[in-house]
Amino acid sequence: MSDTRFTLPALDAPPSTETGVMLLGLDPERLLACLAVVTLADDPGQVAMLVDHVRHGGAHLTMPDLVAAGASRWRDIRPGLAAADPSPTVSASVRQTWDRTHATIAAEFTDTGPACLVYLTACWLRRADIDPIAAHPGGEP
Repeated sequence: MSDTRFTLPALDAPPSTETGVMLLGLDPERLLACLAVVTLADDPGQVAMLVDHVRHGGAHLTMPDLVAAGASRWRDIRPGLAAADPSPTVSASVRQTWDRTHATIAAEFTDTGPACLVYLTACWLRRADIDPIAAHPGGEP
């Protein structure tokens, strides 16, 4: 029998870990949209708020615009991520998987801001969901 009790994160865990755990729950389109706008604000929370603002019609950009831009960025950067983390290991602990992957990506992409690193890590961990959408943004085959 397994222990299914909820456990809180360690007090000394980096904030990006909890942010990452939350972002892993976003749908792939939103992750791609966030990847598109991460260059506008280097704070993961601000990026998510901007994407939600666009998603609800509060800006001149549209979600399909952001998803297409994020898909383009993903296709450009994915080979570098694959080279940085060629044999990803997955732990039963989402936080351990996040921490290991985030550290690997941060070590390779040293000129990338913290928000971008968070979204790259989330997209890399969700690449099975991201890749098909990035290959055909907007649903066109």
